[in-house]
Amino acid sequence: MSKEKVSRKIQIMQTLASMLEDREPVKITTAELAKRTNITEAAIYRHFPSKRKIYQELVEFFEDSIFPRVASIKKDSAPDEVAGKIVMLILTFCEKNKGISKILNREALSVDESKIESKVDLIFDRLGLEIKQSFQNYEKETKNKLSLNASSAADLVISCLEGQIQIFIRSKFKRDIVQSWNEHWQVIKKAIYI
Repeated sequence: MSKEKVSRKIQIMQTLASMLEDREPVKITTAELAKRTNITEAAIYRHFPSKRKIYQELVEFFEDSIFPRVASIKKDSAPDEVAGKIVMLILTFCEKNKGISKILNREALSVDESKIESKVDLIFDRLGLEIKQSFQNYEKETKNKLSLNASSAADLVISCLEGQIQIFIRSKFKRDIVQSWNEHWQVIKKAIYI
C-alpha cells in the first residue's frame, strides 16, 4: 500500500474518531466526513467500502494496541497488580483516544454496526478472561484464596472498567478516570485479595 494511501486512510479514521469526540452528538455521514477530511466522498469509498468498515478498523486499532500490552503486563507484573494494570491501560487509551471510547461503550454504534458491537463485546469478554486468568494465577502462585471466585472477581473489575468509560463520556471527557481508577483499585484490591 502506498504511503499516501495509508496516510489518507489514517486521516479518515482519525477524523471519524475526532467527530465522535464532539460534545454534541454529530450525525456522521460520509458527506460530513469528506468535508472534514477535505477529500471527496469517492476518495473515502476507495479506502473504505462503508462507514462500518471505518468503525471496524478503529476497533481493530484498539485491539492491536491493547492486547500485546496486556501480554506484557501479565509477564512483567506482580500477580496482584495485573488486573488493575490492565484496566489502567484501557482507561489511559480511552483518555488519549476519546472517540474510540464512544465505540467501546457502544454509544457511537447504530443498528447498522451490529457486527462492530459484537466485536466490542468479544473484546470485553477477552479482557474479562485475561483478568480472570490473572486472578487464577494469583491463587496458584501465592497459594492464597480470593474473597470471590475468579470469575466473579473478573466480572466486578470489568463492570468497573465499563463504568469508568461511561463516566468519562458522560463528563464530556473532563473526568480524570485514570486517577479515579487508582483510588478505586486500592479499595477493590483490598476486597478481592484477602
